[in-house]
Amino acid sequence: MPLVSVDVQAIPRIHTENVSQLISDSGITRYRLETKIWDMYSSGEPYWHFPEGIHVERFDSLFQVEGSIVADTAYYFERQELWQAIGNVVAKNTEGTTFETSELFWDQKVPPNVVKAFYTLKPVKITKPDNTFVYGRNGFRADQSLNTVHLFSGKGELNIEESTDSIRQNTRSSDSVQRP
Repeated sequence: MPLVSVDVQAIPRIHTENVSQLISDSGITRYRLETKIWDMYSSGEPYWHFPEGIHVERFDSLFQVEGSIVADTAYYFERQELWQAIGNVVAKNTEGTTFETSELFWDQKVPPNVVKAFYTLKPVKITKPDNTFVYGRNGFRADQSLNTVHLFSGKGELNIEESTDSIRQNTRSSDSVQRP
């Protein structure tokens, strides 16, 4: 009988299927993670792999959803506290703004007010709840809440519902200058 060689690093230490997990931080439930497959690897750099998609919701202190991420596949690098979401990534913040891209990184170690927690160098479409949108041709970066955003090479379109006459009238009244 021939010997079979197995690469131990290629085998997950834990393999779970059809997972719905609540994750807490400092004793407070902060996240809900749902996935079809969750593999955990411990050889070398420990990481988690979600090869068949992931849905993560983040909760505030009152257990209200304050953001979410959905992707076709994802990785979580434990030591770096870094998520990498790949393929049809859709992230949403508390305001209902939606971010669509092919790849998104989330660095959980970045402090709340620093605009480097979420980032990508891939094109992104950001759609506000009023259906106005902008594109970041070369990606974006944002804070932990996805509310403060810096676009790289941005362009956008706005929906304007006012008639041309009301725009002209508003422009005239705001452009007038009163002199003493």
